[in-house]
Amino acid sequence: MTDRSPLFCDTALAARIEAAETELIVATSRAALARTGTPGFVLPLAGGAATFAGAGSPYTKVVGLGFGGVPTEAELDELEDAYAAHDAPVQIELSHLGDPELPAVLTARGYRLEGYENVLGRALDGDHATDSDIPAPRGVEVRISPEAELDAWIAVVTEASLHQDAEGLPWHDEFPRQALEDAERDSAAAGLVRYSAYRDGVLAGGAEFRVTGGIAQFAGAATAVAHRRHGIQTALLIARLVDARAAGCDVAVIVTQPGSKSQQNAQRRGFDLLYTRATLVGRPRGHASPAASRSDRGHDVTIALHSGPREQLRPLFELAEDSATQLDAYLDDGDVLVARIGEKLAGHLQLVATGRPDEVELKNMAVDESLQGNGIGRRLVRAAVALAGTRGARRMIVATAAADIGNLRFYQRVGFRMRAVDREAFVPATGYPEEIVIDGIVLRDRVWLDLDL
Repeated sequence: MTDRSPLFCDTALAARIEAAETELIVATSRAALARTGTPGFVLPLAGGAATFAGAGSPYTKVVGLGFGGVPTEAELDELEDAYAAHDAPVQIELSHLGDPELPAVLTARGYRLEGYENVLGRALDGDHATDSDIPAPRGVEVRISPEAELDAWIAVVTEASLHQDAEGLPWHDEFPRQALEDAERDSAAAGLVRYSAYRDGVLAGGAEFRVTGGIAQFAGAATAVAHRRHGIQTALLIARLVDARAAGCDVAVIVTQPGSKSQQNAQRRGFDLLYTRATLVGRPRGHASPAASRSDRGHDVTIALHSGPREQLRPLFELAEDSATQLDAYLDDGDVLVARIGEKLAGHLQLVATGRPDEVELKNMAVDESLQGNGIGRRLVRAAVALAGTRGARRMIVATAAADIGNLRFYQRVGFRMRAVDREAFVPATGYPEEIVIDGIVLRDRVWLDLDL
């Protein structure tokens, strides 16, 4: 790649990018509503749009604000009432290059900052970098994905998206498999171009591409876990850069989580950090239950020490413990924090002593399956860290199954680091049934992680 000057993003360019993002979300939301036939809305708002594409949909949010004036109080009232009618919080993604008055207006109405994402861009006009001359890694081939491949493409991309790299800040949003699969179908219906990456003849990853007003939007990039670190994301990026330039685009844009491997890969290919979007979330007036949406992220959750019998918590403990023998041995040990939403028991976390005065073990933790993905587990860990700190602990340890990719990802995202592995820990001799399979992996080994307090 040739030497070049970094792409400078002024408010005019940011407005173009946010307008393209608005068109994308509007198109995919309309596709979602057409697919399901359920009530929803797409509302224009101060140069942006507010959409409800279904509870838990990645496209249910407000985008593009800050470049077409500040919404009036009456417009915000109407916006909040629209989401309240669907028992949903209001999630607003806001560029830091937008009108500076808007964040003050929203925080005064009770909106809370809950996350960030980075917008990166690369200039294409006058860019003489010969991306098309860069050879693909050995065994890797990228091509446009045909309609007949849609189901296989969705399966690979969805599975990969559920197991994102743990580097960088976590995304504000976490979605269940079905929501991700539906979102990919809706993006296809909205006209996004799909790319497939094959490694040694196996479908190993995918990505998407859309052109709006000269802006090339790169989206949906994901690589199957078994094929990562083999240059697939770079190959997908190069293929889209070549096509974006051929389509006459002057800027290519990609969105990543801050500090992630995806951001690093994009910057290596000449993308510059243009601006950050903040995610602000507010509960509408007249809202219903705090558990109404996966996007709620655990608002109105209370966490306290449990003082009653432990047996009433056993169903939650059993979500995280497959051996009844092992559970009987430690159920009544240590302290238990419980999370509640109103009167509903939402989750728990058990802390026990390890025999070392400066160390505590997170022995068992689970969140009600209907409430997972709302940030309750993260809140329980934060409360446990605070409690342990007041008691003089300087380290917290936790053990989980080596086969449980979801748990490994969760604990690393809240700050734990790998410490040790116990082989053959989950076997009949230690009280566990034979051939337990998690994420397609036979449960055998235990992984220990620790967190410095």
